[in-house]
Amino acid sequence: MYECMILCYLNLKKLFMNSNKNITIVGAGPGGLTAAISLAKNGYDVNLFEQNNDVGLRFNGDFQGLENWSDEEDTLKVLSRIGIKINFLCHPYSGSDGLFYGPKLQKIQVKTSRSLFYLVERGSNGNSLDQGLRRQAEDAGVNILWGRKLDSVDSQAAIVGTGPKAADAIAKGMVFKTSLKNQFIGFINNKIAPKAYAYLLVNNGKATFATCMFEDFKNEKLYYDRALRVLNSVIDIDIVEPKEFGGFVNFFNEPKISKDNRILYVGENAGFQDALWGFGIKYAMLSGYYAARSIIERNNYDELCKAYLYPKLQTSLANRWLFAHLYNKGYSYLLKKMEALDDVIPALRKHYNTSFSKRLIYPIAQRWYKTRLIDKQCMHEHCDCVWCRHGKLAHASSDIG
Repeated sequence: MYECMILCYLNLKKLFMNSNKNITIVGAGPGGLTAAISLAKNGYDVNLFEQNNDVGLRFNGDFQGLENWSDEEDTLKVLSRIGIKINFLCHPYSGSDGLFYGPKLQKIQVKTSRSLFYLVERGSNGNSLDQGLRRQAEDAGVNILWGRKLDSVDSQAAIVGTGPKAADAIAKGMVFKTSLKNQFIGFINNKIAPKAYAYLLVNNGKATFATCMFEDFKNEKLYYDRALRVLNSVIDIDIVEPKEFGGFVNFFNEPKISKDNRILYVGENAGFQDALWGFGIKYAMLSGYYAARSIIERNNYDELCKAYLYPKLQTSLANRWLFAHLYNKGYSYLLKKMEALDDVIPALRKHYNTSFSKRLIYPIAQRWYKTRLIDKQCMHEHCDCVWCRHGKLAHASSDIG
């Protein structure tokens, strides 16, 4: 009888342990895939629900950048440390590989001691970041359920990375073929990119050109046409087989990262985004990693985010407030200061790290900035919804119309 009770206990314990190893992830973006990879490598059974039939479908094969200035540690080392391999296009660009143009088309080149950023491709092409992460997840044993939209979860833990829900900044651009050599060009000018920037990225005969806007979205075509004229005035460029695209990013002045410390939000779904420039890929992947670690090590996800992600997010919002109030004269001054530096990387890192002045500015920026997201919530008393933020026993009061 005693042996039977022991055997029963061991079986129940094994069943309980196995149930703890079942994790649901919603959304196959960089944040969700990074979380899935980390959990699967640590022995978890991961079911990843993706409403589309492939990854990267919101992108158009456009080039983006993994910034390499905000941390002392090189971004590729950061990715390696969190278990991500480079099985996708990831090309380094230093200051000598490109130029910046100010409002009066003054040309500057910055000096860097290491890569300024790593160029990656987004979309469903085989060499894209999205497809690379997908392959790593599948190799790790993640079960990806394609074409499955999950509105609620009843498992013990879930990670939600379903991307941006509103446009706080937008980009309008095109991808095309060209004979230009590998290079980048950045433009800072409110007449072509209100409170933001325009950019050209060229790699291996393909190029992306776009203008970004933090305001006046209704005139996006006007700004895009102006930006294209400016591009053609500074470089002799052949544009072959152009395909236009649009994109947007979403960030909050205060991230909303979990519900009951059980449903964990990652990436832009949580509000993790660089408020200054919109370089959010690394934030998304790091938030996915920390969500996974909180489950594996039974740590508090909120505390991990506050320790490792919040400081730079808050500083980026302070930087956004500062940049928005510089205007074109300020941009010209800023570029001139950057050109004079022997190495721009430490200066950029300093501006992304917390300081007394940024801590003073942050509350001002927080009151000044308002996200365009209307955070609608359900009316369920016992809420397992992945799309709203109120807790399990709370009632929502907002209109869901």
